[in-house]
Amino acid sequence: QLSSIASTMKKSSRRLFLLLIHFSPLALSMNHHLHCGFALRQSIIPFVRSIPKRIHHHHHRRNHSFNTSASFNNKNIKMPPMYAHRERRISGSSRGNNTASGNTSTEQLKMVITAEESARQKRTGQAKRRMEKAARRDNRIAQLEIIDSSSDNSNNNGLSDSERAELKGLLRTRENFEEQYDAENFSEEHVEFKRLHNEAFVALARFCQSDRNRRSITDADAADNENKDPNVFYLDGPDTATSLALIDKHGFDPSCCYVANRHLSTCKILQQHLPEENVIHATAAEALTPPSSDGSECKSDTVHVGSSFSDVDFACYYFDGCGGFTPHIIGMMSAALVPREATRMSNLHLLPKTTAIGYSLMGGNKDVIEKEMEINRALSNIARTRGMRTRHVLDDPWRYGVPAEIAKTEGGTFTSWMILEEEV
Repeated sequence: QLSSIASTMKKSSRRLFLLLIHFSPLALSMNHHLHCGFALRQSIIPFVRSIPKRIHHHHHRRNHSFNTSASFNNKNIKMPPMYAHRERRISGSSRGNNTASGNTSTEQLKMVITAEESARQKRTGQAKRRMEKAARRDNRIAQLEIIDSSSDNSNNNGLSDSERAELKGLLRTRENFEEQYDAENFSEEHVEFKRLHNEAFVALARFCQSDRNRRSITDADAADNENKDPNVFYLDGPDTATSLALIDKHGFDPSCCYVANRHLSTCKILQQHLPEENVIHATAAEALTPPSSDGSECKSDTVHVGSSFSDVDFACYYFDGCGGFTPHIIGMMSAALVPREATRMSNLHLLPKTTAIGYSLMGGNKDVIEKEMEINRALSNIARTRGMRTRHVLDDPWRYGVPAEIAKTEGGTFTSWMILEEEV
């Protein structure tokens, strides 16, 4: 009996062993699922337990907010909306900024006007004094040359060393004031560049005249101006390219063309195409500055010295050939456009009249962007002294009839155009 029992147990153990081997993958899988389920349960239970606490906390906050509102309502106090304070701060800040901006703007205009008045005092009679100095220099050169040429005479020992050095210095100084402009050295590209900007000069002068007529107070004024060419001021060289473009090509009346030049020889050439009184031997700023109070005026070889174009109503200015020194260009613009003190003191109102300004920077394109910005900002302040604002012409050339293919730069020359129009 015992042996049978042992045999049975042995068979059972073998079966159990075989069952375990057979079902071991399933057992392992079930064990894995049991572990995953346990982990999921452990992660869910804390969150479920926290739900009542969250509900209680949210309910407490709502009750607290409600009780606070109720307490204010019981005291008849109205809570302003949150954005009200922000609106008031923005509104007050805006007024403050506008006031500060207005004060700064007014101060800038005063500075522009004061600077121009001071510059006018220095420029008054400057051309006349320069001409008188040149005459004295030429007379001294003539004296020294006579002495030097007669040195063969036994009674004349010729020039001393100091006199010879003086003559050399005087001749060098005179050469510095001789005309250096030579259009024959221009490349074909530069000649085309100049031609296109002369076309822009004409188009802008016509545009300004048309816009002035459109803004005229009376139809009679508009009709009167319609029959006249616009007055234009510009700088021209001995090749008279701009004068010829205005008069011969576009039919301008020579009496409407005004020129200033520091070189006497160029002035004489220009007078072959323009009336004598329309050519001044002076810088642009000097020619646009009112004459001295004593009314003195002189002439040298039929060229006006000391006269002024300050009372001429110009529709367009072309400050071409001004070098690369921005204060000189700004000085020309200021002389042309800043109202005189006498005009303001007499309470005469200067009507804003559409005006075009062109200028050139030469000597290379180094810092040309900064120079253009400096000039345009100065011109904007100058325009505001007349109740006007500025626009860039070449940003929209079609509007003004300017050639669309025009460029601002060619080689080392930069040319730009601005329009001054009524501030609205």
